Amino acid sequence: MPAKFSPPLRLDYLQYSVTSTRQQFETVVRVLEPDDLANIKNPPVVYLLPSTPELSHRSGDGLDEALRGDLHNRYGMVFVAPTYSDWPWMTDLPDQPTLQQLMFFLDEIVPFVDGVYPSSTRALIGYSKGGSAAVQILVRYPELFTAAAAFDSPVMKTRPDDWEMPFFWPNPEHFADFAIPHLLRTRGERLGGAPRIALFGYGNFGKDAPAWSHDHLSEAHALLDELGIPHVYDNERYRAHRWDSGWLPDAVDAVSEMIAQTGA
Repeated sequence: MPAKFSPPLRLDYLQYSVTSTRQQFETVVRVLEPDDLANIKNPPVVYLLPSTPELSHRSGDGLDEALRGDLHNRYGMVFVAPTYSDWPWMTDLPDQPTLQQLMFFLDEIVPFVDGVYPSSTRALIGYSKGGSAAVQILVRYPELFTAAAAFDSPVMKTRPDDWEMPFFWPNPEHFADFAIPHLLRTRGERLGGAPRIALFGYGNFGKDAPAWSHDHLSEAHALLDELGIPHVYDNERYRAHRWDSGWLPDAVDAVSEMIAQTGA
């Protein structure tokens, strides 16, 4: 079979190299601006959180998808895609200074982006690990972020026992500070009365999940309903476990609507 090539994609974003003692080696932050940025007051900044280390396109690329769908112009948003030197579970290993993922994001990336795009509205979108990270960070820091959307993510994990997790949480008790079910039960009321979480499926962690997984999305939906936490939920449409399987426009639309409903 001859090699197959996709149509050309004109990449039109900014790229920063980042050197930090909280990462093992240099990483990058890519930024996609609306064409009419100068005329947009308080543009929302949307962080596209990765599911793999470094700058990888093996599961598509969130920033490419935002560009392909012209989402930055349609919604007047600034999209920011950071990378990490290791699997981005968004945890901090207490005894390893180069694996401080959450603090790298909160203390270095967000302030840097705030300095360039001084917006009061920040949102988070991701899938897989990145989707779990988006919800986790929103619930832990609702004063910093307005909304989060997750596609096909293991959001109901209660033990760090899969997918490199034992390395990032060698002490399972430490995982309670990051486990979304625990966070929703103990901090969910801080999200207020407007929807700020959107859950989309499904591929590996939603309806008709494979044998090695289960339907995290319906379980999260049930828990959110039980706790009276408003949210957006769509677990009916199968899409591949990738950035480029067509779910991102729906997630961005949901984030835009949630931002509007919160009055941010």
